[in-house]
Amino acid sequence: MVHYTETYQTLKSLLKAGNQIQHIPGSDACFQSFEFTSDVPGKAYPAIRTEPNGLCNINSDDSLIAENARFTYPVFIPESNKGNRAVILLHGLNERSWVKYYPWAERLARGLERPVILFPISFHINRSPAEWSNPRLMSSLLPQTRLRNRRNQSSTFVNLALSLRLSRQPLRFFTSGRQSALDLEKLISSIQSGNHPLFAKGTGIDFFAYSIGAFLAQIMILAYGETFLKDTRLMMFCGGAPFNRMNGVSKLIMDEEAFSGLRFFYLRQFEKELNSTDSPLSQIKENQATKAFNAMIDAGRLSQWRNDRFEKMHSRISTIALKKDRVIPPAGISEMMLSGNMKTMDFPFEYTHENPFPLSEEKTGVNQCFEKVFAEAAAFLR
Repeated sequence: MVHYTETYQTLKSLLKAGNQIQHIPGSDACFQSFEFTSDVPGKAYPAIRTEPNGLCNINSDDSLIAENARFTYPVFIPESNKGNRAVILLHGLNERSWVKYYPWAERLARGLERPVILFPISFHINRSPAEWSNPRLMSSLLPQTRLRNRRNQSSTFVNLALSLRLSRQPLRFFTSGRQSALDLEKLISSIQSGNHPLFAKGTGIDFFAYSIGAFLAQIMILAYGETFLKDTRLMMFCGGAPFNRMNGVSKLIMDEEAFSGLRFFYLRQFEKELNSTDSPLSQIKENQATKAFNAMIDAGRLSQWRNDRFEKMHSRISTIALKKDRVIPPAGISEMMLSGNMKTMDFPFEYTHENPFPLSEEKTGVNQCFEKVFAEAAAFLR
């Protein structure tokens, strides 16, 4: 058996950005990067424009962040590639590196014998300026920004960029997600039409989605699960709850001030923006993806429409929750999932939502729990 901890260390030291193919020692999979150009912002929704204040482009015009428009994404390709399907792996909020997900993708690619695409959400991973994850630079900004508010007990250099950006403009949560959804549409269209260099025409798509990536995937399934994603399966891990049942306050995600503002905007103001003729949002109110996003904010919103669609597709959706998850707890996930489509696990070691497979814990237990999760995921997606 190939163990998670050994795979993590091997992949961490081996994989670097680039378009070259790299074979992975001890695995029958290889790794390759592909280039992507996003068509938005600008076309889908007017760019959010704020006055630059010198904070490393944190509050500058989003449309001017070049890293978000042109980037690469990695694909894990198994040597024995059976069938004509691929899996898109979606990550969590405020992630700045793929390292955590390399073993996840390798295990799925090997277990399913299908390529696994790691696709970055807008302004995350390699779609954000390097300065946003620079410890020295971000730490120097903490005292003059977040630490002036004593409520921000969770402010760190890790979550500073996202916290500042969302506090300044909560709408970025929606516009970033919308750009990501449109990027996924473009990627999937290129794959299904045979215009992607790796995939044959007619290749089907499934999702393995974690945390906020699950939220994005649910929106995609709600919006397009009966059209171009009509045979797509969605496997979620630590995800599946509506926004109002999530707790994004974390030293690795965002601070108290940012999350409080985000909740206020989406639970109290977002629908008013959609219904206001003076708001640009009203122009896309009836768009299926916008409707799906709004339906995922609170279980009470558009519940009949959302539940009917999820009911039709229930056999294609499943999730694994973790008992001690405080960011997206099982109780919140159960509001969106039929009982047969949700499994709650617990691990015999200290873990968190942000770090479900800690390398600091006893290796055997972590390896076994990792294998349990991904064997279950592979069985469902197979």
